[in-house]
Amino acid sequence: MNKKKIIYMSLLILTVLLVTSIYVSYGFFTNKLEEHGKLNIIVGTLDYKISEKELVIPSHTAKEFKIEVTSLNDTDTKYELYYQISNENPNVEFGYVEDTEDEPKGEIKKNAKKEITLYVRNHTENDQTITLGIEGGFLNNNLVLKKGKSIPKLDYSKEKQQLYTIIEEVEKYSKNHEVTKTTTFTLPEDNSKLALADNTLEGNVYIRKDGQIGFQGLNNNKCLVKRYSLEEVEEFTNHHEICKQNIYKNLVINGYGEYGDNTNFPDFIYNQETNDFKIDGTKTIQSFSQYIIPVDVNKKYDYSMDAYTEHENSVDYIGLGEYDYDKLIIHAQTIMYIPNTLTRLTQDLNNGDREVHLEDVTNWNVTSATPYYQRGFIFWNYKDSTGYQYPPLTYSQNNTWTTAWMNENSINTETNTIKLIQSWNGGTYPAGTQVSQKSAGAAYNYSLVNGKLSTNNYQNYHATITGAKNSSHFSFRIPTKYVSILTMFNNTSISSDLKPPYAYIRNIVFEEVDE
Repeated sequence: MNKKKIIYMSLLILTVLLVTSIYVSYGFFTNKLEEHGKLNIIVGTLDYKISEKELVIPSHTAKEFKIEVTSLNDTDTKYELYYQISNENPNVEFGYVEDTEDEPKGEIKKNAKKEITLYVRNHTENDQTITLGIEGGFLNNNLVLKKGKSIPKLDYSKEKQQLYTIIEEVEKYSKNHEVTKTTTFTLPEDNSKLALADNTLEGNVYIRKDGQIGFQGLNNNKCLVKRYSLEEVEEFTNHHEICKQNIYKNLVINGYGEYGDNTNFPDFIYNQETNDFKIDGTKTIQSFSQYIIPVDVNKKYDYSMDAYTEHENSVDYIGLGEYDYDKLIIHAQTIMYIPNTLTRLTQDLNNGDREVHLEDVTNWNVTSATPYYQRGFIFWNYKDSTGYQYPPLTYSQNNTWTTAWMNENSINTETNTIKLIQSWNGGTYPAGTQVSQKSAGAAYNYSLVNGKLSTNNYQNYHATITGAKNSSHFSFRIPTKYVSILTMFNNTSISSDLKPPYAYIRNIVFEEVDE
């Protein structure tokens, strides 16, 4: 090989080695966690120190951690704080808070510090450990996490954080003390009783004898609320001094207008100036609240509302929509029947049949005056999604919603048969199925107003509802598991000189009586 070729090959090899060295030095980085809180990059000397690498959070505890990340480098770099958790659980909430001084990733100046505020809620029965680490790199590189997960941002103000911590301490208190009636703590005066060393929130925290916890307080002109019925903390601007209302007890979301809009009441119009609602009463509008409320029919509830109408001739109703386990509405047709008509099918009832065969129709109330809604059947074999079958004469979605037979001539008391208006198309009901003559009545539970509202000025309407019956506005229908707020103004759609006539509503309250 001649001298020129040797020189050329030597220069080529040296160039390849130089480019490779530069690529390795500045291209990709592999990290490893070493002792003394440093995270070292294998290639290069990018070092970082973490003030606390392991966060231990006891069971049923909420804690705040201020983590310092220090760059030990003589150049500006990129960094990202990541985490690994000992036991992934949806009841462990972890992240950085919105008012943290620095975020868990970004650029960091040489030899500088970052302070990241992290928050953990461990609402499980076991202690949890969260391990922190750092990924680092030069400014001209994109960081890709090779270990752990990026730390999410939590939608918490400092006040919300603190309140979650208080709630965790109250839960501990209630487990270690016998609570026989609602216990009230005034914060921050009672901090020491709840082992709260650094609490600055003002307000009242409540523990009910059933262990439910509520809080309400005014902080930085915001009303901070933890309802008995919700796990989450809510924060409202204190418009109309909203924090004077007992929001923490109210099962109705936005019942006091605390959201400052028509949340939960899509058919209503919200008035910011007066903090109330109105609804156009030109025609009948049957309106239900958007969020249904779980209830226990064995408990007692107070239900109230302020309302009036501008429509002097209207017929109005205010009450409850009631729902079963599967959140199906409980109409009158699903619970009402003619007494003493309970009998059984003696033959299968199949699609296409024109007659229904029964054991006994002696007591079936069929005359020329029998209303259309009683000319039908309610079959007592209804099962909910769990497989539970409701007992006879309680509740059934298996009924004829339309008129099934024509008149008294349709029933043959000698053969105990009923001739149908048209061929049966309601599916098969086997012989032996229990059945009654159906009936109907008030479509819903009109516990507050059943006919007429006050006109031109607010009046308070109130009722106490408890127990399970199918024949009272002051008890729940037997299968009730949930309720919604029901309003029905101008039910007869009578016209008015006002265009439009409005009905007005405020202070919608449904709360459990704490006995």
